[in-house]
Amino acid sequence: MRRGFFGGSFDPVHWGHLLLAETAREFCSLDKVIFVPAGIPPHKADLKRAPGENRFKMLQGALSRCPEYEVSRFEIDSPGVNYTVETLRHYRKTYPNDEFFLITGAETFMDIPGWYCPDEICKLTSFIIALRPGHPVPDFDRFRDLAPEITRKQWAEQIIPMPQIDLSSTLIRKRRKEGKSIRFLTPETVENYILQNDLYTK
Repeated sequence: MRRGFFGGSFDPVHWGHLLLAETAREFCSLDKVIFVPAGIPPHKADLKRAPGENRFKMLQGALSRCPEYEVSRFEIDSPGVNYTVETLRHYRKTYPNDEFFLITGAETFMDIPGWYCPDEICKLTSFIIALRPGHPVPDFDRFRDLAPEITRKQWAEQIIPMPQIDLSSTLIRKRRKEGKSIRFLTPETVENYILQNDLYTK
């Protein structure tokens, strides 16, 4: 199978996340997309967010009718700081014969050489790179020491357009704190979960 992995805080998940995942799934003919809500990422260890269980259940609700998607508990159930390479190692053991694709924005992609074990990440997975209109194409030469030219050319063919929705998790949290409606900013199941559990009001 061709499996895509989409990591992030998803605090909360919104339509922009879902459209990006669907764009990647269709563009690269993925059989399955696995959302991986972050536990404690190394670059945001001091950031406060909704508990992992809440973010996991919101994702489950948003994707409940989509068999091509699933939600991973690996990072939110792991103690301590989470590194992408550890998540990929875990799933490589689970699915040793599958093709892996990491769905990421172009800006994040350019940071990967500075991540923990970037050489191993580049061996464990290919990349699907979401590019915002007007932004430069990633400099694949920066990965010259991490992946051969033929691999880098494959990544360049997997650049997808970022769906243009002026929407963010930050905006949803801000509107909740201000007592404003979040209707139509996120799936109804997620909106209902947020309201029922009084999330993002404090």
